[in-house]
Amino acid sequence: MNLLEFKRRLMTDPYSRDPEFVAARAKGGEYARAAAEADTFEAQLQKALDVRVPQKLAENIILRQSMTPAPRLRSAHRYLAVAAAMVMAVAISTIIYFQPGAPHEDLHQHLAWHWEMDGPATLAVSEHSPSDEDHVRRIFSELGVHLDHDLLANVRLTKFCPTPDGAGAHAVLATDDGPVTLFYMPQTRVSGSPSHVRLADGMEGWIVDLPRGSMALIAESGRDTAALADEIRRKLSFTPGMSL
Repeated sequence: MNLLEFKRRLMTDPYSRDPEFVAARAKGGEYARAAAEADTFEAQLQKALDVRVPQKLAENIILRQSMTPAPRLRSAHRYLAVAAAMVMAVAISTIIYFQPGAPHEDLHQHLAWHWEMDGPATLAVSEHSPSDEDHVRRIFSELGVHLDHDLLANVRLTKFCPTPDGAGAHAVLATDDGPVTLFYMPQTRVSGSPSHVRLADGMEGWIVDLPRGSMALIAESGRDTAALADEIRRKLSFTPGMSL
């Protein structure tokens, strides 16, 4: 098992008893460091999830349900499902952001890993996520980026995300031809010309350099992501003198 696959397995199934995975855990060097970091993270995550249940929570839920008219239950269930999906997405993004040992060996590998772990789930949640321009503006401003009014209005969901060189932004944009995912990587530079990468689920990405950092645009195969990337790039400006 190579190091990249080992790190991926640490994220998805850290307690696996698969012989190949167990053997990789016993190796030294980078394998041992990745395993130790993953074990520390799992312990911290477990501690964070060990939250005391509020007193009389069950009684309050039952009382509230008993006061809810029957015809509204279907609607309530639908909103609860949407809320649960959004909470799950936040939890997933938090785990991904703080997970040690993310694969940084190659930008294309990193994007493939990031998309596989979080791309489809974030797209699904964005369908039910109301646009919050203040939140979008705050996320990007912390990374030293300003979106013009038209681009800001098309953002459906934004959150911090991991990049090969620190924190970045993960956004879903609404376009006439369907949603597009944008990864902004403020400290990752792309040498040479823009590059194309094929991803899972029939998706493809277009990676371009920016005045500060770089971005990857991800959409369904067949979309002109190169032209769309050029259009988005013209709608970004950067805070002068800001270093991350």
